[in-house]
Amino acid sequence: MAPTILDYHSDCQTFALSISPLSTSSASSLKLAVGSYSEARAPSSTSTSSSSSTAANGGINGAPPQHQQGGNNFTVAAPSPAVADLDDASDSESETAYRSRSTRQRVPAGGSALSPIARAALLYPPSAVRFAPARLSSSLASAQGDGTEREVLATSTECLRLWDLVGEQDDGSAARQGGGFVGQGQAHSRSKLVSRATLQNAKADFSAPLTGFSWSELEPTKIVTSSIDTTCTVWDISTGVPVTQLIAHDREVYDVAWSPASRDIFASVGADGSVRMFDLRSLEHSTILYEAGPASQSAGGGASATSPPPSTTPAPLLRLAFSPTSPTYVAVVHADSADVQILDTRNPGAPAFEVRGHRAAVNGLAWGGGVGAGQGGETSGPGWLATVGDDANLLLWDLSHAQPPQPPSRSVPQQPKVFSSPTLAYTAPSEVNAVAWGGGGDWLALGCGKTARLCARADAGSEQCEGSS
Repeated sequence: MAPTILDYHSDCQTFALSISPLSTSSASSLKLAVGSYSEARAPSSTSTSSSSSTAANGGINGAPPQHQQGGNNFTVAAPSPAVADLDDASDSESETAYRSRSTRQRVPAGGSALSPIARAALLYPPSAVRFAPARLSSSLASAQGDGTEREVLATSTECLRLWDLVGEQDDGSAARQGGGFVGQGQAHSRSKLVSRATLQNAKADFSAPLTGFSWSELEPTKIVTSSIDTTCTVWDISTGVPVTQLIAHDREVYDVAWSPASRDIFASVGADGSVRMFDLRSLEHSTILYEAGPASQSAGGGASATSPPPSTTPAPLLRLAFSPTSPTYVAVVHADSADVQILDTRNPGAPAFEVRGHRAAVNGLAWGGGVGAGQGGETSGPGWLATVGDDANLLLWDLSHAQPPQPPSRSVPQQPKVFSSPTLAYTAPSEVNAVAWGGGGDWLALGCGKTARLCARADAGSEQCEGSS
């Protein structure tokens, strides 16, 4: 059986993940962007300047060898052609091992099936990394005319940076240097990351850190960013000029997401515990879709005889994501909560659904269905949802045909429909802090400590999490 788990091992913590929308269900087509952060002091500015140079001196992306590993960076990794020669030989979920089909020799565990093909060093940890939507990437690739593959990526730190991922052919030297056990000594495709643009408020002496960003699927030249300075900024990347900047929340904005059904609508969440939706055609008004209750209540906590008085401060909201197949639904994550709420924008005020399967705080979520491939079609419910958390579990929820509760009446407030049994589940080696869906909906990427793991969706269903049903 072909490998269904592919690992990339970093020497620092992995945090932000993105799968190329040009990837298909075939493992050999996958590209994974991984944002990593170092707990040590940030690298000097000289390391960031090397990140946009061409490949030279034996370094990845032209960076000197001392900056290839460690420090804050983001890496694009891909399987070597040798992956096609491997069978899965794992003995347990916690490790990945392979066996060569041609020689039948077992490949030692601990190697990386994904090899870095390009890397850029960053001064600060990236809060998010994203490949450009397929529409933009495809147009760039076809515009080259010489068959050269080209994609655009973005990273958010203290500013928004755009990068060109340009394909080139490697002579196999990087593989022979032992970057991974797969493909050693074989020629394989490499790339370089070339700085395309740096977008920041030129009028400000200090740029407040960005907490995330979202690309418009319908108009890929538009990106909206969120920041701890309470603002959201919409950028036109074709000109490098902000379209608008607005004060979105009363406190820090932690995440932002563009509606996949509109060129003008995006939503955000923040430390004030609210979900707000904005329309570029009428920015003087915003819609509050949801306001969280007090922190202890939202996190599912209860009071005891020795506990302090319950807090009246709303629970911060950390993540949100629109369903790509049913864009009226938005999933949100509360701080320190094991549950995920799913809102229906047509009936604001209370969640329509709630998934309760994790035994520790949820750290990330991602919708499946039409991600990256335009597949899945309309569904009566929100679609497929992946959630990950500190309990080291990836849970998959099939909400494709879930029906929302009846609209609330004046006398009876709306109660969310609760789902407590995930459809599929997978236990990772350690706490999972990030998840991304791609490869035509057949692959999920997990960030587990210093490992980024690509897991086939079929494999995620091979083991049910203990106590998940």
